[in-house]
Amino acid sequence: MTRRGSTLVVNASDPEEMRIALVEERNLLDIRCAQAERGSVVGNIYLGVVRKVEVGLDAAFIDFGDKRAGFLHVGNVHPACLDKSLSAVEVANTPMRPPVCEETEGEAEAVSEATDEVDAPELPSEDVPRIDSLLQVGQKVLVQVLRDSVRGKGATLTMHLSMAGFCLVWMPSLGRIGVSRRIEETEERERLRAVLLDLGDGVELPVIARTSAAGQSKKVLGHELRRLRKQWQTILRDFAHAQAPCLVLAEEEPAVRACRELFHGGVQEIYCDEEKTLQALQDFLRERGAEARVDLRPHEGAEPLFESLHLETAYQNLFRSRVSLGGGASIVIHETEALTAIDVNSGRSGSDSLEETALEANLLAAREVARQARLRDLGGIVVVDFIDMAETTHRREVERTLREALREDRARMKAGHLGSFGLMTFTRRRLGTGLARARESMCRGCGGSGSIAHHRAGALRILRR
Repeated sequence: MTRRGSTLVVNASDPEEMRIALVEERNLLDIRCAQAERGSVVGNIYLGVVRKVEVGLDAAFIDFGDKRAGFLHVGNVHPACLDKSLSAVEVANTPMRPPVCEETEGEAEAVSEATDEVDAPELPSEDVPRIDSLLQVGQKVLVQVLRDSVRGKGATLTMHLSMAGFCLVWMPSLGRIGVSRRIEETEERERLRAVLLDLGDGVELPVIARTSAAGQSKKVLGHELRRLRKQWQTILRDFAHAQAPCLVLAEEEPAVRACRELFHGGVQEIYCDEEKTLQALQDFLRERGAEARVDLRPHEGAEPLFESLHLETAYQNLFRSRVSLGGGASIVIHETEALTAIDVNSGRSGSDSLEETALEANLLAAREVARQARLRDLGGIVVVDFIDMAETTHRREVERTLREALREDRARMKAGHLGSFGLMTFTRRRLGTGLARARESMCRGCGGSGSIAHHRAGALRILRR
């Protein structure tokens, strides 16, 4: 998603909240936030204990040291758990070895590029054992956090562990070499496979080459591969007989992790307003051989970093329901418990045709919907109510525009079709907890409905009593 000439802006001077934005020509492309009082544990690996097995849910609840037990679905349980003689670390180190095919490989890497956690390709539903045959209460398991706890629900866990680097992902349950489907050049894909196979002395190591691996030398790939491999061997040695629950491996600090997720070769400069974080970023660039081509600049002056780069207004607008598209057109975003509804409102147009006005507004809205879904980290089902259009070709054009805009998102998603009623649905896997959830609480007056009773209705209620 990163384009040539983009900038990373790291606002770390406030200890309460850190903000990392990817910017191009003063336009927000992506943003990451981390709050001190509710730090994310996504990507952390824990040695946990099975506390409850729910056959009806096809899931187990794992005590991994958090206040609330984590949720582990049967699809994220390692099949090696069937062998009760294996310890937790032995299970995690057992490769699944699914059939090597481009579709399976792409599925695993799609999640890797989205969240830096790679879900192993799941077995066909008829081959998945029952959850109670895989896990028993009191059993130790190595798990990784896929999603933080949100809205009273515990964190989502997986036993298909992954350790993400800048250009490689080490995934012991994969059992083979994978290459990102976003690397489309056949020659580069074959080169990466050959290099990684050579680095493994002819053995297919459980590693995936990420998009940022394209063009990297054998020396760079080898350095990162050795680091990830050594890190995994340390886990196998140190936690073979550890007491559970306990933390096995913590993710890197928010600034470094955000740079790892957003840094893909197109970043030309990085601004940072905090000395310690600046040093961490310098070490990050030096380790990845990018120190010479990326301009790392400390922010100086009394004016806050986001204000000086004219980003603060754009950031605050992410907490508003209405987003202007220009020319009077807008979209209204409303999150509910079941789904997120986005309504498209038309505006002024120089065209005399109602159909052309609707098409123009819908095309603007399609691009902005994809951008807002990425910036606000919308998750679950998203329903977009476009302005009705009579022409089938126009509906297909809007649908194609939205699909192309959604491809820039790192999150895993599926998009439906734009129907005759103007509705188009897509699902998106949330990367974090979302901006609004981290910064806002429910209104005490309306209880989250967005409205309160009119004074006449209240007066009538009192009279009835």
